[in-house]
Amino acid sequence: MKIFNYLNGIFYVLYGIFGAAMPKPMAGLMGWDPTLLGLHQIRAMWLLLAGLGAMCLLYTSKLADQKPMTLAIVFATLSILTGRLLGVVFDGAGPMQTYQEIGLEVVIITLGAFLYKRG
Repeated sequence: MKIFNYLNGIFYVLYGIFGAAMPKPMAGLMGWDPTLLGLHQIRAMWLLLAGLGAMCLLYTSKLADQKPMTLAIVFATLSILTGRLLGVVFDGAGPMQTYQEIGLEVVIITLGAFLYKRG
């Protein structure tokens, strides 16, 4: 569980820093053409991800029992997955990237749930 938690923390820190440091390329990856306010929003939201990743790293290193952190990561990933599924339902079929992200999130949730139950 500890490795799972560390890897998720590292991913969110790096992904968050990338989005905050380079919001235009990040927006381009997402298919957005943001206004100035949009760039500010991207920086804010991606720094939130970096902060959550830093919290994952900090608390993973301090916790003897990794179950609460693993459950938090599963819940956060499930929330992201739910948002994507709502997008597919309400907005229509997405591009291939949407389904690749859904697949990755299902794998992370399944692995996290397995590790949680095993722990």
